[in-house]
Amino acid sequence: MGFFIDCLGASREVGRSAFLVRTDKKIMLDYGIKIFDKSGFPKFPLESVNPDFIVLSHAHLDHSGCLPSFYRNSKVRWYATPPTRDICEILWQDSMKIMGDGLPYRKQHFKKALKYWTPLLYDHPIETGGTTVEFLDAGHISGSAIVNIGYEGKKIVYSGDFKGENTYMHKGAESIEDVDVLIMETTYAQREHPPRKKLEANLMHEVYETLDDGGNALLPAFAVGRTQELISLLRHHDKEIPIFVDGMGRDITKIYMKHPRYIREAQSFRKAVRSVNIVENISDKKKASRTPSVIIAGAGMLNGGAILNYLYHANKNSKLIFTGYCVEDTNGWLLLNKGYIMKDEQELQVDLPVEYFDLSAHAGRSDIMSFIEKANPEKIILVHGDKPEKFAQELKEEHGYDAIAPLIGERIEIH
Repeated sequence: MGFFIDCLGASREVGRSAFLVRTDKKIMLDYGIKIFDKSGFPKFPLESVNPDFIVLSHAHLDHSGCLPSFYRNSKVRWYATPPTRDICEILWQDSMKIMGDGLPYRKQHFKKALKYWTPLLYDHPIETGGTTVEFLDAGHISGSAIVNIGYEGKKIVYSGDFKGENTYMHKGAESIEDVDVLIMETTYAQREHPPRKKLEANLMHEVYETLDDGGNALLPAFAVGRTQELISLLRHHDKEIPIFVDGMGRDITKIYMKHPRYIREAQSFRKAVRSVNIVENISDKKKASRTPSVIIAGAGMLNGGAILNYLYHANKNSKLIFTGYCVEDTNGWLLLNKGYIMKDEQELQVDLPVEYFDLSAHAGRSDIMSFIEKANPEKIILVHGDKPEKFAQELKEEHGYDAIAPLIGERIEIH
């Protein structure tokens, strides 16, 4: 008996990850939102028949943000690690504040969704019917998981978002051997990340230079993952420089500390967090701006968030330092590429120096190739990338893999 995979999102695009795997059960792998779309409106996965259960690889909105929509008329269970559940609660509430009626669910559906969560821990497989589901550490953010599905002797692996090398917060992702079908993210399939040690040295040089000049090193940061990694990185290199943390990253950091088993070195992280200044009020914000210091605040792409207030009030010796990817046409992208941001539909020139350091929490090309080689899959389904069809062609012609880059709505039969 065969099975099939329906590609409902994240196919030849980044965002709205959603894949329905049909074994003897209907399993929804992720159900996310594409927030930054050229249309100017969020995009959601294609709708599907109700699954038997949902499996969330991790909490980022492009993987989790549409899940509450199932609870308009369903009571389906969803499985995720404990940190994923707690982070989702914060991110879903925030997205409802920002997008409001633009989302396909309301507050009552969000609350109902939380009641139907079932914890699934790393390396503790569950069995339902003839299907098993297991989580392995993906090394991406707290609680992120690679999903290993077993059915009729076949092994179907969904990478979700993963990171192959160690970071300050997480160990690198675990590899899996003897895979039959691999659903693989391709965000950085065509390029490598720069050497990490050199990158960190250059980042610290920019920070020291800015503070010595009496300015603020402004670090726009994603609340989930990047804020915590920057706290750890900075404190690893320097125990004394003033660091202020503002925005949603404060609450996410509490969740990271609540679940120490999902952190590489929980004790060191806790110590680092105790050493930084958590911004709680206007007085703290003023102190941060008046003190030569590092300010870590959202949003990572400058589209709103606490960081904009610091940018507007920064002295001329300050510097903006990006450490994460900025989607095209976001304020971060506009600033890096055109030298301005948009405020109230007007172009606003930014006179501060701007730097970019690639501290991505995604696997680079060599990590992706290594994962594929160890998995040695019979079939590779390439998703979550801008040009996965080019990578599919390379894997076919140069490495002999049966690799495809499906279109949205495509069904892949597995025999």
